[in-house]
Amino acid sequence: MAKRPPFLNAGQKQESRLVSLVFSAALLFLAAVLCFDIWFTASYELVLVDGTSMENTLEDGDALYIDVHAAPERGDIIVLDVTNVPDYQSRTSVSPHYIIKRCIALAGDALYARNGAVYLKRAGEEDFSLLEEPYAKGMTEAFPPVEVGEGELFFLGDNRAVSDDSRRVGCLPLTDIVGVVTDFSLANKELITGWVRFWHPGTV
Repeated sequence: MAKRPPFLNAGQKQESRLVSLVFSAALLFLAAVLCFDIWFTASYELVLVDGTSMENTLEDGDALYIDVHAAPERGDIIVLDVTNVPDYQSRTSVSPHYIIKRCIALAGDALYARNGAVYLKRAGEEDFSLLEEPYAKGMTEAFPPVEVGEGELFFLGDNRAVSDDSRRVGCLPLTDIVGVVTDFSLANKELITGWVRFWHPGTV
């Protein structure tokens, strides 16, 4: 009768343990990726810029991620669902219809435009002050004082000459907000857009 040398049995056990560890590590990695994917898709949405109303900040075809849970702050770039806004309905047959603009004022704020510039009085303040807008392209057409109601926002496009925004449709409810463009997207829009073009050619 022949027996396997003990050192061969030990080697086999070590190999089996190694395979087990590798398999467990792979399962853990896949589980982590799955959890991250579930969290990411529940928190962020990919959108593509269509049009020139946000130039020069955003260009037609840019790909961006929006945070669907973030509350907007003044100056944030936001995506709004205007499917049920009558002034936008006649312009598209697409449903839902999203627009991308910049949040300028929130509940309790008041603002107006004069001589090509916007003046803002934030909620709780006494006086209007010039709104610094380094992102704005062109002069802002004059509009009379507007007070932003509870649960509403006032928005403008950065490219003031072509943007269709609160100057015409007024304030919209915060519930129309789909999400807020992330700082990461703005800092890396070329990278994200290139990635989308690589995986989905012809989309952008």
